[in-house]
Amino acid sequence: MRLRLIPPLSLPLSLAAVALAVLPGCGADVPQDAAALAPKTDAQPSEQDKTWMRAIHQGNLAEVQAGRLAKHKGVGQQVEAVGEMLVKDHTKLDAALTQAATRLGVQLPTSPSAGQRQDLLRMEDATGEDFDQDFLSSMIKAHKAALAATKTEISKGSSPAVVALAKTAAPSLQEHLSALRRAQGD
Repeated sequence: MRLRLIPPLSLPLSLAAVALAVLPGCGADVPQDAAALAPKTDAQPSEQDKTWMRAIHQGNLAEVQAGRLAKHKGVGQQVEAVGEMLVKDHTKLDAALTQAATRLGVQLPTSPSAGQRQDLLRMEDATGEDFDQDFLSSMIKAHKAALAATKTEISKGSSPAVVALAKTAAPSLQEHLSALRRAQGD
C-alpha cells in the first residue's frame, strides 16, 4: 500500500483523505479532485464574518421550513405566495452561503437556533388565521434581525467574499420584509 502526500488543507478534508488512504485496498484508488484540493483564495474571515454566516445560515434553514409551512397551511393567498418566495430565495441564498463557508473553512450550524425551532413548532401547531398571523409576525421579526445583521456585515465585515455575499442578500431580505408587511396589512 502506498500513501500519497496531501497538501495542507482544512482538517476535515485532510482527515478524509488520510482515512481513505489507509483503508485496505483504497489508497491507490483514491482519485485526486483538483477542485477540492484548491487552496483557499480569500482572506481568513473575521469573527464578525463567521457570526454573520452562521446566523444567516440558521435563518435560511428556519425560513425555508416556515415557508414550506406557509405554502401548505396558509389561509391567505398572500401568505402562501410569500411562503413560496421564502423557500425559493432562502434555498438559493443558503446554497451560496454554504459554498462560501466551505471554501473559507467556516463551520455552519446544522439546524435553526433554539428560538427558531420554537417558532417553527408553534407554527406547526397553529391553524387558519392564527397560523397566518403567527407566520407573518415571526417572519417579519426574523427578517428585521437578518437585515440588521446583514447591514452590520456590509459595514464591518473583513472578508471580501462574505461582504459581497451580504451585499447580494440585502435586497432579497428587504424585498421579503416588504412582502411580509404587505401580507400583514401594514
